Amino acid sequence: MPRGAVPIRSVPQLHFLSQLDAGTRGRMPREETLKRSITVALVAAAAPLALAQTPQEPAVIVTATRFPESRLEAPIGMIIIGAQEIARDTARSLPDLLSHLGGVHVRDNSGSPDTQIDLRGFGITGDQNTLVLLDGVRLNENDLNTTKLSAIPLESIERIEIVPGGGAVLFGGGATGGAINIITKAPVSNVNTGSVLAGYGSYGSAEASAGVNSGGRPMGLALNAGHQESDGYRRNNRLRQDSLIGGLRYSEGETSVGLKLGADTQSLQLPGVRSETQYENDPRGAETPGDWSERLGGFATLSFERPLGSLGLAADLGYRANDSTAYFAAFAPTPYSRIRLRSLALSPRVRWPFAALGMDSVLVAGLDWGDWDYDRRFASSLGAFGSPGSSTSGTQQSFGVYVQYHGQLSPATKLTAGVRQQRVADHRIATGFGDFDQSQTQTPHAEELAVSQALAERWRVYGRLSTSFRVANVDENGSTVSGDLLKAQTARHKEAGIEYRRPGLKLRANVYEINLDNEIYFSPIVIPVGSIFPGANANLSPTRRSGVELTEQWAITPNLDLAGSYAHQLAKFRTGVYGGIDVSGKDVPLVPRQLASLRLSWRVAEKTVLGASAKYVGRQRYDNDQDNAFPRLMPAYALFDLKLSHESGDWRFSTAVNNVFDKKYFSYGVIDTFGRCGTPTCVYPQAGRSFFASAEHAFK
Repeated sequence: MPRGAVPIRSVPQLHFLSQLDAGTRGRMPREETLKRSITVALVAAAAPLALAQTPQEPAVIVTATRFPESRLEAPIGMIIIGAQEIARDTARSLPDLLSHLGGVHVRDNSGSPDTQIDLRGFGITGDQNTLVLLDGVRLNENDLNTTKLSAIPLESIERIEIVPGGGAVLFGGGATGGAINIITKAPVSNVNTGSVLAGYGSYGSAEASAGVNSGGRPMGLALNAGHQESDGYRRNNRLRQDSLIGGLRYSEGETSVGLKLGADTQSLQLPGVRSETQYENDPRGAETPGDWSERLGGFATLSFERPLGSLGLAADLGYRANDSTAYFAAFAPTPYSRIRLRSLALSPRVRWPFAALGMDSVLVAGLDWGDWDYDRRFASSLGAFGSPGSSTSGTQQSFGVYVQYHGQLSPATKLTAGVRQQRVADHRIATGFGDFDQSQTQTPHAEELAVSQALAERWRVYGRLSTSFRVANVDENGSTVSGDLLKAQTARHKEAGIEYRRPGLKLRANVYEINLDNEIYFSPIVIPVGSIFPGANANLSPTRRSGVELTEQWAITPNLDLAGSYAHQLAKFRTGVYGGIDVSGKDVPLVPRQLASLRLSWRVAEKTVLGASAKYVGRQRYDNDQDNAFPRLMPAYALFDLKLSHESGDWRFSTAVNNVFDKKYFSYGVIDTFGRCGTPTCVYPQAGRSFFASAEHAFK
């Protein structure tokens, strides 16, 4: 299934959201002026704060280079979300947390808790251009399903590392917008703790979770389980979800072996889109009162790490499986679909710290091997999947080799350089809606060159040039303009920024530009070869993403923290004529010009914390509006949340209010090109004001 829980057919559906081919035109002068103005404003605001003289900020351990390292050696511009920030935030799911703290835009176009994520303005293909990893192992599937983030309990997360616009050299394809690495809790030596949590809230929402850490020598165990259920804001949107994530670690000296296991189940009812009239009069109604989906997933990752002289050796072996079944009444006479996914990945690597010409240096090198298998079938009943009918199967084998160098050229100057070469072989077989048996092998690559320069004790500037790639998934290759498999998408990145740091204060401003060739996108205008229906996946003419990003974290007092982010992002078709329409210089749909967030954490008493957050999403083009001819934009919206937490002994009590002002809004809208709704647009209404209260008990 593509994009959430919506099946793909060759006949265009509103759920199968569209996108278009695009262009090469230079950036407008006013865009450059705006970027410079915002950057100068942030630097000017930060300058007075640089006068205070304070000790250097301590290092933080991160794993963005696939080995533990100090924050000072980590990728420039990386965002780290720690366990304390997660606990304080008002979010109750991982996608919401990323939108609050990670500068990630999320949208709901299916009614699933696994909302689409989007880094740096890729619109409806944000999922395919944002690489998500769980403990360094790829989570993205090779189809149009959204990444299963809601199945990861927040209580199981130790921290999250986000590298906007980075990650292609170390992790491979799909990182054009950036990479998100979710690090789950591992056993802590000589620590034995546990916790249980229960909560209840609006729309029949209930949650329960339990966790345990038993750390000893040489064995340690960490286990987190969660249950979530809700009747949903809308009718026919009931959710039942269970998840389990556990880790077992064996350590002997400096050698460590770990096993992480996870399983999840999800039962979800799907309400469908609402017309403009329905949105105004009955936003909670269901267009598809009988549609549903069910999922069963699991993973296992075996990891190994040990030193060999001056070298550090590490390897991951990961297996993942997902089985999902769905019912969509509109697809009669075969409304049932079943998708089975299997993947196996192996990633050995080595880290070599050394000194050359008086410079401290680190070399990271490794290889990634992956095997992915996909099978999708349609049937008239649940018992008919074994009968002859329409089906699609696909495989992808990939092999990549990479090397990355970090060198401290001087006490103030750091150089990073890396390269990756990938080989990807795709094979796709389809029957029923047109018979296909197609194969393709491609050899994309990625490079990176970055320099970071300290200007003073607290000021640092950086610049980065890099390239990235993305290979079409099995769904995108299923309906193409020519009938042939799509070419790999490639991108060239340019980024520059300035940072200010002192204990208690972090400021960053950066500008970026991403020029893409052969961007993989869905066009509702073109008619594929051999079909009478419009709409097909295509490699676009050149496109561009550019923007300005500002972030700050400020401990105003020991009891008051303030953090915020702002992004001004542009997504343009540089050139391109599709269906006789010239889209050069037009906006790519579903990319808000402005994103902003603000979070406040106030310790009002010794054991009482008040958290408040605000999020703003600016106006954007409706999906299907590639020619920018539709006279309206999707409305902007601002959301406000509150959370009050209090500790009493071994208990922690929390009460949260989300969407405090009961804002009526939607995060996804599409032009009704095919007359599904009967009004110019169709939308997915989002929840109004909601309350949630929980109690957690810790055992020591």
